[in-house]
Amino acid sequence: MVDRARREINAKTDLAFDYEEIKTGRKVTALRFLITKNARTDTPDALRDDPRLARLVARLKSHGMAEDAARALVRDHEPELVDWATADLARRLKGKEKIDNPAGWLRKAIEEDWRPQPTLFAQEQAHARETERDADREREELEAKTTNRRKADSAREKAAIMAFIDGLPDDERHALEQGFREHLAGTVPAIVAARFKGGKTWCADPIIRAEAIHYLNKSVAIIVPLSGASF
Repeated sequence: MVDRARREINAKTDLAFDYEEIKTGRKVTALRFLITKNARTDTPDALRDDPRLARLVARLKSHGMAEDAARALVRDHEPELVDWATADLARRLKGKEKIDNPAGWLRKAIEEDWRPQPTLFAQEQAHARETERDADREREELEAKTTNRRKADSAREKAAIMAFIDGLPDDERHALEQGFREHLAGTVPAIVAARFKGGKTWCADPIIRAEAIHYLNKSVAIIVPLSGASF
């Protein structure tokens, strides 16, 4: 009885239990119990300490697999594969499928990875979706670069126009504004032309700004490149 209790305590608890027989003559008259900390439990063991891995080992053992073999399979293969194999075996057994050696079936299912593989059509569809996602990402990156470039071009246009206008004497600036009003009256809708008031309105409207670039380059020969920006 004592030996059996010792084996169970040493195997299942964090205590190490032993005993010595104390004899009087040839007769055992007492027992001295020795209890220490079980060094085995202090050793890190992922398969014991991780609840998910421990459950997988227990599932394999429940189908008749030896503990060492179960631990080796869980240690050497991804948990998702082991989980799938045990679940698939349980489904088959529930469906009354005859499997003479469940432990052997599990070993092969895990080592050979019997999980259903995608069909060729499914693979092609997945590849097509990935290609489409890549194209979308490239298009978005290109659009972002184009937007940034247009903003930069717009800022340069505005700076060039206003630097020239602000540097003119008042009489020349007024004369230039009047000439530009007449230009707008013949080139853009009246509702757009009415937005031009001189000063910063040279650049406030993208249509007016584009006309201003053409007009100034033609009339006074300043160099303002037309970028096509619309900001």
